[in-house]
Amino acid sequence: MLLRTFTLMVCLLSSIHLQANTANPSFAWQQQADRLALQSHPVWLKLLHYEQDFTEQSGYRSAINSASFFQSVNGYTQPKAELIANIQAFFQPVESDPDAHAQCRFPARYMWLKQQLAQSSQPSIQSPEDLICPGYNQWTDNNSVTSLSVIYATGYLGNPASFYGHTFLKFNTTGSTSSLLDKTINYGAVVPDAENPVTYIFKGIFGGYIGGFSEVDYYFQNNNYGENELRDLWEYQLNLTSDSTQLVVAHTWEVIKKEYTYFFFRKNCAYRMAELIEVIEDVKIITPHVVTMPQALIQSIARAEVDGSPLVKTVTYHPSRQTKLYEKYLSLNADEKEVVHRIVSHPEQLDAPYFQQRPVLSKQLIVDTLLDYLQFIRSPEERATDVTTPFYRRVLKERYRMPPGEPALTKRTGSPPHQGRSPSLLQASVIHNAESGDGLLLSLRPAYYDVLDSDNSHVRDSALTMGKVELIRFEDQSLDLRSLTLVEIESINGAVTGLPQDNGSGWRLKAGLEQHDLACDSCLIVRGQAYYGYSRRISSNVLLGGYAGGQLQENVQNNGHARAAATLFTNFTVGPNLSARLQLDAIKALDGHQQEQYNIGIQARQRLGQNTDVRFSYQKDRAEEFTVTFGYYF
Repeated sequence: MLLRTFTLMVCLLSSIHLQANTANPSFAWQQQADRLALQSHPVWLKLLHYEQDFTEQSGYRSAINSASFFQSVNGYTQPKAELIANIQAFFQPVESDPDAHAQCRFPARYMWLKQQLAQSSQPSIQSPEDLICPGYNQWTDNNSVTSLSVIYATGYLGNPASFYGHTFLKFNTTGSTSSLLDKTINYGAVVPDAENPVTYIFKGIFGGYIGGFSEVDYYFQNNNYGENELRDLWEYQLNLTSDSTQLVVAHTWEVIKKEYTYFFFRKNCAYRMAELIEVIEDVKIITPHVVTMPQALIQSIARAEVDGSPLVKTVTYHPSRQTKLYEKYLSLNADEKEVVHRIVSHPEQLDAPYFQQRPVLSKQLIVDTLLDYLQFIRSPEERATDVTTPFYRRVLKERYRMPPGEPALTKRTGSPPHQGRSPSLLQASVIHNAESGDGLLLSLRPAYYDVLDSDNSHVRDSALTMGKVELIRFEDQSLDLRSLTLVEIESINGAVTGLPQDNGSGWRLKAGLEQHDLACDSCLIVRGQAYYGYSRRISSNVLLGGYAGGQLQENVQNNGHARAAATLFTNFTVGPNLSARLQLDAIKALDGHQQEQYNIGIQARQRLGQNTDVRFSYQKDRAEEFTVTFGYYF
């Protein structure tokens, strides 16, 4: 009797369980997800952008603030609740709009969960019916994305947000690395119009802006960076399988227009772009540094592997309009350069015999240089409306009269950014000061570059330094602070051609704590400097320039609060590893008792390896100082 009763109870419970399973087809998936602990799986945590937060019971909080990104009301902080809610939603029937269904809103989650659960479940367990998603299919051009590229735009000193360069993602739909109609994905801060620079920097550092992903066709990026801001682009096509590519594309659809909190130094464009790619299991490219530099991300991508193969498949260089112009101009001989200048001043000279009777290759190079120059000087408004001048149309017509093909150019493309040095610099120096004697100097520069170590990732001949600290110890003395550079920016346009509007204007700003001069090792003052000037590249390896400006400083020992200053300098390079600068300064105190002062500085840098160098310097600033410095970039 007891056996019959037990058997009936088992049958009854099995029947109830079967009916519940039939009524709730997602139940088997929920059970399997629980057995596999998918709520803790790294990919699930990445798909929901969970970050560790020990103030929450779960230990996680999502970086995305938009409620529409979650299926569960507790999904913001509860990975398991969100997992269950997604599974249940994937099994729901379609109502009026398929694009509103969870499968269409969150295709990457569905793709990944189906792979994890359907393949590991028993054959009898039901899977959701795959839906057709019109909106997603249109956005992906019917799933025609064949590969992904990470594109790095070199730094731009005209905008604080672009000082360190920029990265964005490109969806390649044709297999070509230069298709202007391909879609690109960009991450940035939502900044009000006419935001002042001080507010912008403060909010950018401390999370005062909403951040998010947006999409735009590649031709806009190419025009904005390559034509308007004159920034070179480096394209890194990724070596991914079709399934991995589609997972990243699907996840990008999920995060487009969702709200993040934007942080300028860490969780910026490079960090968020890396997150998209890291949804691929075992891909690790986010750098461990406190500050996420776009160039450092590119270096990390170049070192990374996927399934035992390099993550990067190809590297393609897209030079800016300025780079193209300079490359062509420097390929001209002296006579051809003179012809270009004469035609720019007098366009009718295109019909002159001295031009028309030249060899075809020479005419091609001259006309191609003119076309790049006339594009180079166009305003952004003219480019936006595709306005061209009669002069440009006249030159273009002349080009069409010539045979097709391009003349050979002397390519001056340097090493790509992933082969450059790391962004931070630690230096140790041996010093001899004529007044203070021998000493040791330690220096830490968190970011980013100076005129001697700028490479293809940076603005040539320019400088961008933030947060540099120098500590010095002379013999028989304690370790002291010698300088603290809050910011130093030097923006130089080399004016390679010397043609109108390629005028070589430049500027320099510096603010921080520094010694008043080299003769006093205990005269630390607050000083701000601002200069404006011009420079000219007289050859591919030599730049000449000058500035005029002023300094405001703390008045120590009655040296005054304000000084006028003028600077002459030359930068030169010898091969890819040796660079130097000679600088002469004339300073006039506007108050206080200090007289006119003339300073000289000579610096030379020899690159030893990708992340090591040695520098030699001589400075005279009321005292002479010789320095030998060994540097390590990290």
